[in-house]
Amino acid sequence: MKNNRFFKALNYFFSLIGFLFITGIILAFVTNMGGIGTLLSVMGLMKTYGLNEINTSQAIQGATAGIVDALHDPYSKYLDEKTWKDLRERLEAKFGGIGVYVLQDNEGHLKVVSPIKGTPAYKEGVKHGDIIIRINGSSSINMSTDDAVHLMRGDPGTQLLLGVYRESDRREYDFRIVREIINVPSVEARVTERNKEIGYIILNQFHSRSAQEMTDSLKQLVEKDQIKGLIIDLRNNGGGDFDVSIAISSIFLNGEDVVSVADRQNNKTVHRASGGKNDIPLVLLVNGDSASASEILAGALKDNKRAVLVGEKTYGKGLVQTVFPLRDGGALKLTTQKYFTPDGTDINEVGISPDYVVKNDPDSEQDLQLEKAVEIIEAKI
Repeated sequence: MKNNRFFKALNYFFSLIGFLFITGIILAFVTNMGGIGTLLSVMGLMKTYGLNEINTSQAIQGATAGIVDALHDPYSKYLDEKTWKDLRERLEAKFGGIGVYVLQDNEGHLKVVSPIKGTPAYKEGVKHGDIIIRINGSSSINMSTDDAVHLMRGDPGTQLLLGVYRESDRREYDFRIVREIINVPSVEARVTERNKEIGYIILNQFHSRSAQEMTDSLKQLVEKDQIKGLIIDLRNNGGGDFDVSIAISSIFLNGEDVVSVADRQNNKTVHRASGGKNDIPLVLLVNGDSASASEILAGALKDNKRAVLVGEKTYGKGLVQTVFPLRDGGALKLTTQKYFTPDGTDINEVGISPDYVVKNDPDSEQDLQLEKAVEIIEAKI
């Protein structure tokens, strides 16, 4: 008897859920009758009169991408199967391409953050700050970063035509670049020329191996080179994996807050450092192209009084994206959270101001920012 009552209640429950679901669909249809009618009309006109044919799969993908674009969020994108594959390869740091980091600036330009040393783009003369205007003859106007990266990737041995505008020269350049397999180390480590007791680590991006590379490089600098102070260069680092920024922060912090994130309901989660704390005197170099995960690391070390920041105000990307794999093999990259530095600062579209503002002369090879960082470390050791 009890079982009968249980199954009867279960049946009522699922019936209610089904009723509410169908009601929701009908309500959405009725309240959006004009928009749905327009969509069906457009599809019908394209099928009947359009010069260029489009199949149902292409139409669905286009509609899906359009829905995401309607958010007017440059960081939220529908990724087709190929683009999603490219993103995974980038985070795993091995792919076929030309070897550049690309960032979309506040004016929508696709800008080369930095060519990776030793890669085809670097060898051909592509430079930091170059604005990409053409990829294989196609204009890059209104092109997303993901789309640009997808077009620049390809099989090793194939050729890419890249057109850029170089503001310093006020002219355009065209490059013919042959793609290669790009194995991307995120860390370059050495001692400074001015003082062999000061280590210098360039962190290019935050990918799956970056935390281990940072740990290994620091260990070698401390044990082999016997450094007494460290400079980490985050200039031109456009970011990467959120979790990796926390892992690298944990090399220098232990238990302190690294970053807090809040969703649309303002539910907050605090991420704290774990592992071990390295007490070596530390300076971070930052500039206007230090973004996203770079700003998480910089904000964590600055707010916890663990490091001094030198350079220029950072980019100001205080948003977190989550990637949701989809059934068609693609994925949705969606802005799901806003993040705050340990002091509770919202840096989105604002950036992080360094403790010492130092500008380099673009026409000079002298690195005034690095020189200031060395000066600060020397006063501490």
